[in-house]
This record gives sequence, C-alpha cells and structure tokens, in this order.
Amino acid sequence: MTTHSGDGTATDEVDWDAEAAGFDEEPDHGLRDPRVRAAWAARLRTWLPGRPGDVLDLGCGTGSLSSLPPGRDTG
Repeated sequence: MTTHSGDGTATDEVDWDAEAAGFDEEPDHGLRDPRVRAAWAARLRTWLPGRPGDVLDLGCGTGSLSSLPPGRDTG
C-alpha cells in the first residue's frame, strides 16, 4: 500500500493499524509531556477565536490537540 503525506512524499508499506497502539508515544502525538501540552495549548490560544464555538477535528490523528481547547488545564 502506498499513501502520500501532505508534502507529496510517499510512505510505502506502513501498516497504520499496527502502528496505532504506540502512535501517541511520540511527544507531539499524545501530548503526554506537560511542556509539550503547554506549548500546544498556547499555540491553539493564538489560532482559535476567543469566543466559544464548534471545532471540527478531521484527519488529525488521534485527536490529542482537540483535547486542549483554550482555558482548559494543560497539565
């Protein structure tokens, strides 16, 4: 199986089902490191509007960034 990443490069023979169990172990995937969580939360506060609203999370891996809406605890 060949898939293409956002930059147009091919990733041959990646079994994403097999990779799923450990995918969030990477620092920027699961956001388990408090410093990484805090950095992403700060970045999201600059990108998202200050008022409440709906967010649609499509094609974002396991959705760990969606768990960091502004104002929520980052620890």
